[in-house]
Amino acid sequence: MAPATIPAPLDGKVAIVTGGSRGIGRGIAVHFATKGVAKIAITYAANAAAAAETLAEVRHINPNIKATAFKADVLSPTFAQDVVSQALTDLSTQTIDIIVNNAPYVNTEAALPIASMTKTVFDNLLTGNAWAPVQLFLAALPHIPRGGRVIMISSTASKQPSPDPVVCYGVSKAALDSFTRSLALIFSAKHGITINSVSVGPTMTDLVRIPMEAGVLPKDLIDMLVSKNTADHRLGEVEDIAGIVGFLASGESRWINGESAEIKDPLRAC
Repeated sequence: MAPATIPAPLDGKVAIVTGGSRGIGRGIAVHFATKGVAKIAITYAANAAAAAETLAEVRHINPNIKATAFKADVLSPTFAQDVVSQALTDLSTQTIDIIVNNAPYVNTEAALPIASMTKTVFDNLLTGNAWAPVQLFLAALPHIPRGGRVIMISSTASKQPSPDPVVCYGVSKAALDSFTRSLALIFSAKHGITINSVSVGPTMTDLVRIPMEAGVLPKDLIDMLVSKNTADHRLGEVEDIAGIVGFLASGESRWINGESAEIKDPLRAC
């Protein structure tokens, strides 16, 4: 008798990962491929070449995965409808099992201290980081079957004081966390789905690297990011985040709902 095998936790699932061209989004897409997803759509803001690299990594893991990438602007008033429509068409599906709202609105030129913040910049932060993910969820909801998983990628900046110039970025992610709790209350029981957020701590992605190299992040914030109080004495890596998201996307997370998983080294003081 052949030994019993355990199916991959995401076997046969259909997923959308926004902002999947690089960084955490790419890590999540690749991780999903290792866990058995059958179809996956990623979005990108501008870098089509980077998105193609993500798809190549996904297909290298499993050549049978149906994968697509397309450009999407989180500030567009039709962002949500465009993403859902394109994903359904490209993947030849009418169901979306997993949605990962990862794409952040980040503009280094708009990284202003709170005393210089403008309404336009603030509105863009709220639109890109809170409104767009909620609208994508609502647009996709008719296509999410029972057992579906919705995961919002938030930030630990939503839960702790933030220095300039990331004060309003933290505010936008706090709004996303609040939305997540409310969406879970309103929709989860009725539709048989779970909705959670992942509050990511300091992680070595372009979101951190580019402002550091440009001198936008102040020294005290950089010192905090590379705190020697972490167990591994390092920043987080995308693989650290992808593993948690993979768990929340699986059936094993069925009893976690409306929660914010705070992903940071537990030894670093808040």
